[in-house]
Amino acid sequence: MSWRRSFLDIVINDYNIFSKEQLVNMDVYQFGVFTGDSMKELSSILSKHKIKVNSFYGFDVFTGMPKETAEPIAQPSWDPDVEPDTFNAVKRLNLESVDECVNKITNEVKEIFSKNNNNSSVSIFPGLVEETVSANGGKFKPAFYIDFDLDIYSPTKYAFDYLAKNNLILPGTIIGYDDWGGTPGYEKMLDGESRAHREIVEEYGFKISKIFEIVQGFQNVQSIWVVEAV
Repeated sequence: MSWRRSFLDIVINDYNIFSKEQLVNMDVYQFGVFTGDSMKELSSILSKHKIKVNSFYGFDVFTGMPKETAEPIAQPSWDPDVEPDTFNAVKRLNLESVDECVNKITNEVKEIFSKNNNNSSVSIFPGLVEETVSANGGKFKPAFYIDFDLDIYSPTKYAFDYLAKNNLILPGTIIGYDDWGGTPGYEKMLDGESRAHREIVEEYGFKISKIFEIVQGFQNVQSIWVVEAV
């Protein structure tokens, strides 16, 4: 069982402060879709808790990991020059194009919602987060849950910063990191997703508390946080 199904279930049940009326005017964000497994899992979790949001948004390149230039690359699978196809969802799903990949995942997530009488809309934006988030930002509503699964520092920092400066993070927003670990300095928040988190929290003065940290070895650390004040 994944960390999302194991622990996000508990967090939503125990830490969700929003009413149903508030949730229908909020969004869920998945940064790092890959083959869609996490979006499908999250749609099942939301439906289990009878949570209907305005939109469930996904962001990914779908053709492989972008090149990190702001810090050393910690793992070979995160370096497109070393392992270019590790995170190529088009090839992994044996499809012909990014559009096919987006359509397949979107339809699968919509089907889960439909089966559970959940009318939350689903939109997936292919391309670099630095381009797709700003291009579509006028659509976005405050975040109920943000799932960071981009692995590396730069796109995580950009996405978090965009949400923060556009007032899309509220007290009560829940944030999950799939790759909190995997970098040498993650315990001190010196690199990777943890560095992005620390820098945004410091810059905007957020008060955010860690609820769970799941450690299954140096390269497999996930964490879940809740925003207490912005």
